[in-house]
Amino acid sequence: MSAGRSDLHGLMAEFDSPTALVEASRRAQAEGYRKMDAYTPFPIEELHEALGLHDTRVPLIVLCGGVLGGLLGYGL
Repeated sequence: MSAGRSDLHGLMAEFDSPTALVEASRRAQAEGYRKMDAYTPFPIEELHEALGLHDTRVPLIVLCGGVLGGLLGYGL
């Protein structure tokens, strides 16, 4: 078995600035890493795109469930 990306199970890093985090995420994405996540104390708009995350339908499903639950609760 060769030592490569498939042997890497986890990695943690700390960055001094949001710009460094976004740049590192873009480079990792370009190198072929796809399962990444980042935690920041404040939102960084460019990070969503740099991590290769896609928009999901979860917020819409939660909204529909909340409205439906509210209407059913009121109806009872």
